[in-house]
Amino acid sequence: MVAVVADQAIGGGHTTAAVARPIARSVSFNGIMTGDDRPERCGESPMNEATGNKHADRSARTRERFIVAAQELFANCGVEAVSLNEITVAAGQKNRNALQYHFGSREGLLQAIIDLHAGRVNALRTQFIASETTRSADAAEAAARSLVMPLAQYIEQDHAGVHYVKILSQVGALNSKTLSTQSPAGLTFHVEQTLRSYMNRALAHLPDHEARQRRFLTVLITFHGLADSCRAAESVQAPGYRWELFEQVALAVESLLRAPALQPA
Repeated sequence: MVAVVADQAIGGGHTTAAVARPIARSVSFNGIMTGDDRPERCGESPMNEATGNKHADRSARTRERFIVAAQELFANCGVEAVSLNEITVAAGQKNRNALQYHFGSREGLLQAIIDLHAGRVNALRTQFIASETTRSADAAEAAARSLVMPLAQYIEQDHAGVHYVKILSQVGALNSKTLSTQSPAGLTFHVEQTLRSYMNRALAHLPDHEARQRRFLTVLITFHGLADSCRAAESVQAPGYRWELFEQVALAVESLLRAPALQPA
């Protein structure tokens, strides 16, 4: 599984994930891969080009089926509890080697899922940060709401967002560098510069080591809080109940950012 290294997630240049069950290699990604990674061949005939396009389209559809099937299984059954064969069957694929062909491994598939959703959430976060409400808030409120609410908006817009936060809550931060200096590097993705600035200002009253701990916990609370809010709301038929829980998560993160140091200087 993958774990968010929260001491770098907002204070550094990128969100870095470490592996809760360490895997043998580090993985980074800059966007979901296209279906066909074959190099173009100079002088291909139009017929070959058409055949190649059909193959690329078919490959992309297969990748999409795997992602849709895997994110639901990972979210509801557990990232480590689901076998690759179960994912293959759920994706409607008869070839048991298809998943490895398209993603390389379980980690590669998980990487593609996170990559897909992270780009959409980042777009919402950019819009959210540009809002008048965020610009008028103090650093702690702005940091908390800019971290939590774009994820909440994404969940409201797309049911796949529920799967996304449930997966993020599982991968947690068990091997964060805040807790273990031996954590291997894992998945990485861009963090909005303004959010990082808000977070740094909100934690400026803390010594460095405690600021790192707070970053770790804000990410942990956000992922678990949103995921558990989704689970709680599934059994409560009350309009707006889930959104109210999302707002409470943002308040909890804000309170943590405001809290004084454990050992004042």
